[in-house]
Amino acid sequence: MGLISLVKNVAGVIGSSVSSEFADQYQEVFTCDSLGDKVLLRKGAARNEKGRNKGSTDVITQGSIIFVPEGMAVLLVDGGQVIDFTDQAGYYRWDSSTSPSVLSDKHFGTNLVKSISDTWDRMRAAGEITKQQRIYFVNLLEMRDNNFGTATPLPYPDPEYRNIYVRINGTFSFVVENPVQFFKFVTGNVAGDYTVEMLMGTPASPKQPRQEFLDHMTEVLNRCGSEDRILFSTLPSKQSQLRKYMAECLDEDWLQNRGIIVQNVAINAITPDDKSRERIEQVDQAKMFGSDPSALAAQQVLGTTQAMNTAAGNANGAVNGFMGMGMVGGMQGVQGGNQAAFNFLGQQQQQQAAQAAAAPAAGAAVVAGAAVAAGWTCECGKTGNTGKYCSECGKPQPAPAPAAAGWDCECGQKGNTGKFCSECGKPQPAAAPASCPKCGYTPADGKLGKFCPECGEKLE
Repeated sequence: MGLISLVKNVAGVIGSSVSSEFADQYQEVFTCDSLGDKVLLRKGAARNEKGRNKGSTDVITQGSIIFVPEGMAVLLVDGGQVIDFTDQAGYYRWDSSTSPSVLSDKHFGTNLVKSISDTWDRMRAAGEITKQQRIYFVNLLEMRDNNFGTATPLPYPDPEYRNIYVRINGTFSFVVENPVQFFKFVTGNVAGDYTVEMLMGTPASPKQPRQEFLDHMTEVLNRCGSEDRILFSTLPSKQSQLRKYMAECLDEDWLQNRGIIVQNVAINAITPDDKSRERIEQVDQAKMFGSDPSALAAQQVLGTTQAMNTAAGNANGAVNGFMGMGMVGGMQGVQGGNQAAFNFLGQQQQQQAAQAAAAPAAGAAVVAGAAVAAGWTCECGKTGNTGKYCSECGKPQPAPAPAAAGWDCECGQKGNTGKFCSECGKPQPAAAPASCPKCGYTPADGKLGKFCPECGEKLE
């Protein structure tokens, strides 16, 4: 039984070896559709629309045809080693294969001997193929829209605002410059597609190349500010300079170690942090006031108006508020840089005074008319009397009501008329009772002390 099984197994091995060998005799046609902007490398697959070649995908028959489209390179790999490549579009024939074909040319007999030798090698490996031949298509197009953003603010030596900190985000692109280096050091002998994400990762989970790009951004910003003296606000318009510096920082290492280079860098936004923004606003304001006295004058007028409104709303602090404005005005007047602004204010005040003096008579007539229209009203009903006697009945003008005497506070302030002392703010004390609430004692002069003289009741 065992011998029969062995014989059957040997027969099966011979049959599979011969059949696989002859299945691989058909010449293949290899090409690749566009890889887009997501796939960097793809293993080539033979196109056999007639379905005749049922052989191994890792055997390329001598004389097979390869179509190389524009924007791609082709790597010929035999036994895991790159034996040839091209980045020129066109038709090519596989002519260095270790797998012979009886169909490769007219020398059928010679090719048949080579094929039988190859079949014997497969038989010795129990029917397994003893070689691996692959074609890889490498994407040479620009890989765009790789987003980047700094997690923390980066220092920027701005030529005008000095050292500030900014957050920066944008996109960059790269290309495969050396397909062989890219295959050797990045992808290796992959069985399918190798994508951009597999190389770069994502902004949320970056791989090492993307992290290297972010790490070199600090160096690039320092060169833009220190060497080229570029304002941070104009960096988005300096794409060529950013590309140049980023290439100088990364291209040598990336090209040598990965076969890729930086193609373009585009900045979407540059945002200073809160402290840097505050400093930028202060510097811009100082520059505006220094170059335009009228702008400084307008700012001072606005500040004075606000101070007057604040002082007017504080009854007890109005005098102090106006004194403060006077002190500020005096200090500002000493500074020579603000003298032009105060001259401007003086001119404005003179113009306003001239306009007010243009119609004094009209103002006086209005005031006089208002006084005449007011007058006093007699008890007989006559209104608008201006003399000491009523023009209707002759009765004298009634004397004005005496002003209220007010009350005295314990702090010494006299003549308070409100409910609180105008000096210390203490409330007005309650009026003393005319008689004792307990026993009903009433003094002859109407003044009770702090205690009732009859029953001793505390009255205050």
